[in-house]
Amino acid sequence: MVLICASYVTAFVLVYKWVIVPVWGYEGFNFKTTLARAAAGWALAALPSFWMPIKLRRPSQVVYWLLYLLVLVPACLVPIYALDDQSRGPLLLATCLVSVFALTGLVYCLPLLPLRRIHLESYELSVILALLSIIFYSLMVASFGFHFHYVSFEDIYSVRAQFTSTLNQAPALVAYAIDWQAWVINPFMIAIGLRSRRMSWVLAGAVGQFAIYSITAFRSMFFSAGFLLYLLWVTRSNKTFGARLAASWAAIFAGTGALQFFGYGLIPESLVGVRMTALPGLLTGYYYEFFSSHPLVHLGHSIFKSFVTYPYAVEPPYLIGYSYFHSLTDDANANLWADAYANFGYPGIICFTLLLAIVLWLYDSVAADRDIRLAALVIALPAFALTNVGLLTSLLTNGMGLAMLLMYLAPSTTHEGLQDSVTEKGNVRGRNLKWKPVIG
Repeated sequence: MVLICASYVTAFVLVYKWVIVPVWGYEGFNFKTTLARAAAGWALAALPSFWMPIKLRRPSQVVYWLLYLLVLVPACLVPIYALDDQSRGPLLLATCLVSVFALTGLVYCLPLLPLRRIHLESYELSVILALLSIIFYSLMVASFGFHFHYVSFEDIYSVRAQFTSTLNQAPALVAYAIDWQAWVINPFMIAIGLRSRRMSWVLAGAVGQFAIYSITAFRSMFFSAGFLLYLLWVTRSNKTFGARLAASWAAIFAGTGALQFFGYGLIPESLVGVRMTALPGLLTGYYYEFFSSHPLVHLGHSIFKSFVTYPYAVEPPYLIGYSYFHSLTDDANANLWADAYANFGYPGIICFTLLLAIVLWLYDSVAADRDIRLAALVIALPAFALTNVGLLTSLLTNGMGLAMLLMYLAPSTTHEGLQDSVTEKGNVRGRNLKWKPVIG
């Protein structure tokens, strides 16, 4: 595991220097640090390999791994290379992030909460998902009309601008309907279909994601089904889960970088290397640099707006977008730790990470006796939002809380008769979930 994570850090540095900086340097990606500072960043980025979970014992470990690969490693490296601040500040930030990340991992040493169960049949959960989908799609159609067409990557930003303009005039519930359907309900249906091998469920969820992509032009909706399929493959073996995920993502990251380096494709690297991986690290550095010399926001734009005075005219993402990208419309959403630093500085990073650990612990508790691979797939996309938004936003707007509720209502493996069966050769293998869907 140490060698695999060290290989990923090495691949990240090489792709960052030889591909991302030359092509996307206009966004602020630079390579201007000393060897000693860079080596310290490398060591900090690779240090979690000594305690990262290798076996998949709890579903939230997928979240823990995604945060390491997509947020922690970029946040340890990109600010050190890119920021004009060449003091010890970016290194101190990286040290803080690695420390709180290590403390979060201790949650897997805690026993799960013995929660009282509600034993629903599979068809009852199907009815709940169907009713929620009908309500949410009705709200979308009422506000945006019926859309079901492919949006080319060249037209993405114009469609997003139109979507934002319409959404600002729609009731607040419409925004929640879009996010909950896109981040929770449709992925839940795809995950059930993949685990039970019912392609009608997969198709229903994928078609729903495509319809939402037609409205929003969010690329994450377009690739969500493929991402869940990738995670299904990663989690196929509980014993080698950590090594499989780290090695495969390192290969994907290095492969897209190589395609761009040799001139065979710009889009894969822009999505995987920049948007999903390097940009969260750059924005972490921007949030740290800006709010180290400007007033913190103390959730004055959010749940504390009635109690504190908000010191800016726009919310933090637009503030950072204007300050660093010189655009009034750029929404520079950042990950949970950048958002925490913008609100309360280093104490905010510690407090929000503690809250994250509690959320992961609670999710593992409600997912006990459930199919662990299904539970991992259900929480994957809402947790993936943590690479771009704060924890509170992810819990409510992006549906981590809803995913937790649905997983609590899901039938348990023992209640559904999902017992391990022993083959004639003595090998243990689990039966597939026998879902009885009433939709699709």
